[in-house]
Amino acid sequence: MAEFYLKDVYSKDFYNQLAEVLKKHSPSFNKKKFLSLIFDGQHQNRELKERMHHAAATLNKALTGSYQKKISILKPTAAEFKNGLTGLIFPDFVEMFGTNEADYDTSIDALAHFTQFSSSEFAIRPFIIKYPKKTMAQLLKWASHENYHIRRLASEGCRSRLPWAMALPEFKKNPAPILPILELLKADKMDYVYRSVANNLNDISKDHPDLALELA
Repeated sequence: MAEFYLKDVYSKDFYNQLAEVLKKHSPSFNKKKFLSLIFDGQHQNRELKERMHHAAATLNKALTGSYQKKISILKPTAAEFKNGLTGLIFPDFVEMFGTNEADYDTSIDALAHFTQFSSSEFAIRPFIIKYPKKTMAQLLKWASHENYHIRRLASEGCRSRLPWAMALPEFKKNPAPILPILELLKADKMDYVYRSVANNLNDISKDHPDLALELA
């Protein structure tokens, strides 16, 4: 039996399926061009995150129109990929191409949509760094959202020490902006959400143990 690596979720079968779904939502989409760009001779050498970033970059090349137009195609496409890992290419697209201030509202709305099928916990972090006040205000709103995936994003996205993610050094120094979010979510009825709160609290305890104990 051939050995399977996690990066192999980004396989030829996956990309063919993705191209078919994109074609369904954008009839002008050039499937042949997309696949030729994906399989550029370096595919086997790329590791998991490299494949994810390459897929997002290739989507940007293969889709035509404005950023907003591309997002309008990717949103229904993402809804057909609900296995989590492969769906990370969609929030990664936002992180790579949607951090301009003019695209902020489109990007934030897209991240809330995409997180319901994979997770936007990594992609939200550049927005927290670049637009801290309004993004943390948005996360606080999401903490009361009816969708538990979006509520979890409110907590998981602002963790100061989220593994494999961009660091949030200001929250290591001062986690005060995070606390109202955790207060809203610490008794959430969904295990998926309050485990994220526990993870966030554990991160805080590394730098502010007394504060973490008080909140707990």
